[in-house]
Amino acid sequence: MQEQDFYRADPLARWLIDKCHLTPVSLGMLSIVITSGLYLLVAVLTKTLILNGSQLGLLQDWFAWVWICLLNPVIFGYYLWSFKGIYRLIQYLDQSDIVETSEAEINLVLSPYQKSWRQFLALATGAAFAIWYFTVQQNVYNWTGSDNGIPALTGAINAFAIFYVGTILVLTLITNVWVLHELLGNKQLNINPLHPDRCGGLSPLSQYSLNTAYLAAIAGTMITLGRYQFISQGIAQQYWYFNLIILLYIPISLICFFGPLLAARRGMRKAKEELLSAIAKQFQADYVRVHTSLSNDAENLKKEAAKLQELRSLYTLTNEFPVWPFDVTTLRQYLLSVVTPLIPLLLKLGEYFFKSMVVK
Repeated sequence: MQEQDFYRADPLARWLIDKCHLTPVSLGMLSIVITSGLYLLVAVLTKTLILNGSQLGLLQDWFAWVWICLLNPVIFGYYLWSFKGIYRLIQYLDQSDIVETSEAEINLVLSPYQKSWRQFLALATGAAFAIWYFTVQQNVYNWTGSDNGIPALTGAINAFAIFYVGTILVLTLITNVWVLHELLGNKQLNINPLHPDRCGGLSPLSQYSLNTAYLAAIAGTMITLGRYQFISQGIAQQYWYFNLIILLYIPISLICFFGPLLAARRGMRKAKEELLSAIAKQFQADYVRVHTSLSNDAENLKKEAAKLQELRSLYTLTNEFPVWPFDVTTLRQYLLSVVTPLIPLLLKLGEYFFKSMVVK
């Protein structure tokens, strides 16, 4: 297994990684430079840096800069990370003693990454959303919605790139979850319950899940900020379907976080249950033997009773072994990432209802 096996069928990823030698962070930073440079150039040529009236110029449009400085680098960075992250995770699992995997087994699960239909679907999705974005901007009072059509076309080009890369990203993350379930789902896991990572030795899997949850949180932030903007401009009712997207945010976030973790959940629970079963059987055997030898001398009886007590203590200790590959800190970070994107929308809705009550 090589890292190239995960993106060999994707010409853009091959070019960015193999030819340009870009990392997720460097690609994200480069996207900020290119997009902001292109937007500024177009704004200068079309004299839309600063506008008067209802329309906003580029330097007045905060949402455009959130898009440039947040969404662009995150989507492009995660695009490369989706290949590199799963490669490092599988490599860790293969080299550790947690699960036994064969080379043939790993090669078998790599086939979905090499399907060419993924690129065609991404192209179609990118084109569809670029057209949608171009038409929507006519009703929005931001920079790309100015009377000059070139800013809207520039935004549509950026939207095409974002949704093309985003489609590949989503397909890769879904494939990654499937691969983890194939490699971990039905196997006996050799969990180290006292591992210092407090995840049974599966902290890389826990961190991978948390990273995908962060992606969902940032996407949710952009959706709620877009909704915030529509409410501020009084056009929220025209784009009511954003409410449905927001309702789907939490279920999608749960899937992003728990989807990969469920791959190890079954194996961890099975390993724990087998240990508990073995202790329980030994306890039962020793208890029967003690019960049938009550007439023996007190010293032997005392030793047997002490062994039973030790088995009970061992059972209690084993019962505390983790069955999820994450700790309390990771769960707390996930919950914080889920709530944060909803704060701007909740504040705006609170402001809206407060003003309504004051008017009444």
